[in-house]
Amino acid sequence: MSACCALTAALRKPNALVKALSMGLFVVTVAGCAPRTQPIYQPSAPKESTVQQGVVHGSFNQAMRAAVQSLMGSESLQGAPVTLVQPLQNLTDGYIDTVGVSKQLEQGLAAQGLIGTVSQAQVDVVRQSLGLGEGQVLIDPTTVMQYGRLLGAQYQLGGKVTGQEEKTLSLQLMDLTTGVIEWQDTQRFVSR
Repeated sequence: MSACCALTAALRKPNALVKALSMGLFVVTVAGCAPRTQPIYQPSAPKESTVQQGVVHGSFNQAMRAAVQSLMGSESLQGAPVTLVQPLQNLTDGYIDTVGVSKQLEQGLAAQGLIGTVSQAQVDVVRQSLGLGEGQVLIDPTTVMQYGRLLGAQYQLGGKVTGQEEKTLSLQLMDLTTGVIEWQDTQRFVSR
């Protein structure tokens, strides 16, 4: 039965519609209560992964270029899916303009026609409705998936920079319907 016929049938039976709406509200309420500080769980290995053994780039920008080259070849980006680009996390003791780089990454991928984007106004509304502060990073996969779906995104692209002298840039693309990491890349670099 098509969705239209199912909806028409449900509208003819008001009790069924009320039950369906109540169940939907219950599910959204429970999902909204999920903890936001759990470690990231990856239900399966990424479908695509690139790690260049032995290559240490001379700067963050070079490492980012190498990671983006890998991402551009990802099968997941075929068809320009709506993708939420989260600001990279800087977990080093040095300054890296991860917010600016994340915005450039999003704009570059959109300009290439590789992704559709979510408007900042829509992001702000959803973040506020979930009680998320500015710059607060979502960690729990269930919450990330709920957040992305509320924004109408199919994927989330995010990552982090870790390390001290030799640093590591890690990027990953998560399917927001399944929670599966579809692509990831790790690049090493040294800061000068």
